[in-house]
Amino acid sequence: MDYNSAISKAIPGTFVPDIGDETPKIGPIPGGDQGTIQPAEGEKSFLDTVKDVMSDVNTKMVTADHNAQDLATGRTNDLGKVVTSVEEANLAFQFALAMRTKLLTAYQTIQQMQV
Repeated sequence: MDYNSAISKAIPGTFVPDIGDETPKIGPIPGGDQGTIQPAEGEKSFLDTVKDVMSDVNTKMVTADHNAQDLATGRTNDLGKVVTSVEEANLAFQFALAMRTKLLTAYQTIQQMQV
């Protein structure tokens, strides 16, 4: 059936487009049986990136705590180093909390989507 004959048979106000006589082919997504999408070679996955960020935050917190203990016990007199390490740990922790908040907001938004 060509376009002109199909349009000539359409009655105004009752036209519903026909997607064809065959039913859509439904099947599993190729590679979907693996459960997760693997990053391309040489790229880090999102999980690895988050783990690295959390590890970095933990390292900064431990270093700041160690430096503060050294200052309190008199093992060091470098107040600038202690203040800098504590502030770095504070900023890293604030970043991690902001990232957590953004991820939770994104998750909640996706969860509320109508399918």
